[in-house]
Amino acid sequence: MPLHHYIEQYFQKYPDARWKGIDVDNPPIEKRPKVLNIEDMTVNAGTHQIPIRIYTPEESAPYPLHVFFHGGSYINGSLESHDVSCRLICSLSGVKVIAVDYRKAPEHPAPAAFQDCYTVTKWVVDNAEQLGGNQHNISVGGSSAGGNLATCVALKSIKTGDFNLAKQVLHYPATDLDEKIKGSEYQSRDLYNAKYGVDITQSQTHLKHGEQENSPFISPIEATSDMLEKMPDTLIFTAEYDPLCDEGEAYAEKLKEAGVNVRLVRFDGDIHGFMQYFPGSPDYMRGYDITSEFLIGEQ
Repeated sequence: MPLHHYIEQYFQKYPDARWKGIDVDNPPIEKRPKVLNIEDMTVNAGTHQIPIRIYTPEESAPYPLHVFFHGGSYINGSLESHDVSCRLICSLSGVKVIAVDYRKAPEHPAPAAFQDCYTVTKWVVDNAEQLGGNQHNISVGGSSAGGNLATCVALKSIKTGDFNLAKQVLHYPATDLDEKIKGSEYQSRDLYNAKYGVDITQSQTHLKHGEQENSPFISPIEATSDMLEKMPDTLIFTAEYDPLCDEGEAYAEKLKEAGVNVRLVRFDGDIHGFMQYFPGSPDYMRGYDITSEFLIGEQ
């Protein structure tokens, strides 16, 4: 379908945003979704402290626990940029959300971000009871680069056996960090890269590192079927006008072929980051409703 008219109008007004990206404009605190409590703290990683933000819902414990990774350099991600997202997930689902302020490149080159995300997830598992949850109902998720980090955390947990995850939620994830645009097997890259708010040639370098270049902990679509078959129930969103659309759908298909329970939802007429950029639009709330239903549904 055509690009949503309000998105096209935005880019006509701000043409540089097509390749520079769209800035998130959060409402004042008093106008953000309400949750019972929000607490900022840190997790000790040995060499440094990792900031996290914990969102507690109105519901009574025990809670399902959801570890959330923001969008990183793809969509100017931070704890603040995704504060409304975490509030919505928490309030709509009754899930306790733990958002991770992982280290970002270029100040902290990869794999620093992945290491932080894995460290915090393991900390959540180890401290599930103190957080008011249990070790058997923990999920990971994120948007964009955060979706890449979330599914890579799930893959590494399978390899190490450190913990088991119940679910993963991947909003327009990066799943293949090959930077090829022209001639890529993913047609969406050629059609939409640097045209609708994200340039993957600039963003993906922040997730890549020189260790095991084709490792599934960098490009999860490279994971073997014997690893993928052990992945948790999965929700994947893609957007029609997102350069990452095709690889997200290819990853969903690969998970399905491995026997994983996967729900794939494509948002037609939308772009990468639509769940941060256009509050009030129909697909904005539809995305959070589907996410919340998935998190509290039967495994």
